Amino acid sequence: NGDRDPGNRTQETNLGDFAADAILWAAQQALGDKVQAAITNGGGIRASIQAGDITMNDMKTVFPFGNQVSVLEVTGAQLLEALEAATHCTPKAIGAFPQVAGIEFEINTTIPYEQGEQYPDSTYYAPAKPGARVTIKSIGGQPYEAETIYTIATNDFTAAGGDTYYAFRYPNATSGYKTGVALEDALVNYVTTVLGGVVGQQYAEPQGRITVIK
Repeated sequence: NGDRDPGNRTQETNLGDFAADAILWAAQQALGDKVQAAITNGGGIRASIQAGDITMNDMKTVFPFGNQVSVLEVTGAQLLEALEAATHCTPKAIGAFPQVAGIEFEINTTIPYEQGEQYPDSTYYAPAKPGARVTIKSIGGQPYEAETIYTIATNDFTAAGGDTYYAFRYPNATSGYKTGVALEDALVNYVTTVLGGVVGQQYAEPQGRITVIK
């Protein structure tokens, strides 16, 4: 499901799960198991993949921008700020909406979002109260902790603070690493190496990583 709304800009999708899994796997191939989770902005997913034979062109139309897999270290608090900012208008569609692997979180949209200070050199604003609407349940299979440093895979656009992900900008400047693997190549390599050439039933439906309370 590569749709926008409802779709990758409003909720977890099976394509979002698949893409985030591929990004996480590619990052782990480059840096090992220390990479615990992955986030990619739903607005960067540009096309669906139809059932049946999948071509190289299909993969490249999902991620057509030439972005690459990046890795950075963030505190749990910085990650929470990023997720809160990226879902500030959910359930209304937003390109920043996070599709994830290795992270389970909940968004309570019945709680009003409170806007904080404008990020420097940005059109976006920090959340006034990170954690007011978003609750991170686990990262890498372990309970979330605000002070823990997590190694996260993403794309080079969001790693540099693009979209609403300004919270990633400074951690990326100090700890960021570009793997050189294009997002579309991560999809291809994940399918051929891990999935044996077949995207099967494990991606028939979203896997329950994100809960949106309306």
